[in-house]
Amino acid sequence: MRILLSLAILAMLSAPALACINDSELISHEREFKSQYQESNYTPPEPEQISSSKPYLLGGAGAMMGMAGAFVLLRLRSAR
Repeated sequence: MRILLSLAILAMLSAPALACINDSELISHEREFKSQYQESNYTPPEPEQISSSKPYLLGGAGAMMGMAGAFVLLRLRSAR
């Protein structure tokens, strides 16, 4: 009985999603959309160059924090 009630509630809540599925586009709308962006002079931004030491420093800091956390955890467990 619980499963049927859960399924019924789920079906009622998902009913508004059908409106999104039935969305239709006219061919002229798609053509207008494409024509606006095909003539664009947009160039994607270049990714910034990362210094070679930055990832290693972050990784080392993370490893040290992990070891400090493990040390504190072991000290707390041994104190009990």
